[in-house]
Amino acid sequence: MRTLEPPGRVLLMVAFLALLAPGCSGSYEDTVAGVKVPIPSGMTKSQGKGIELSLPGFGGAQASFQGGMAPDKVIEFYKQEMPARGWEASIGVVSSGGMIAYSKENKTVVVMVTKSDGGSSLSITVGGTER
Repeated sequence: MRTLEPPGRVLLMVAFLALLAPGCSGSYEDTVAGVKVPIPSGMTKSQGKGIELSLPGFGGAQASFQGGMAPDKVIEFYKQEMPARGWEASIGVVSSGGMIAYSKENKTVVVMVTKSDGGSSLSITVGGTER
């Protein structure tokens, strides 16, 4: 077994601590239309029932969240989290909030963020074809 020199140990420790530290104020997952989507920990699910759509060969759903995060921080969260989870950015319109879309396999996730009193409103819409 090989031992690390002191600079290597420091670098390893920093990397380990970075994994433990919550990124962009942490996150949790919510399932929308069967797809696990990361949600910033500063956002909570709205009390209203989301929308679900199921047609032959197509399915989708929408869920809404509210929180005290600034809209640009929510957008930045998704710009980091979605590609890290294998999602490819497909479109985006961003200006102090906005809309960004990601696709993977036969699914599309659309993230819409708007400014609201004291923070942001977040809408996650997932749709896709069944193969």
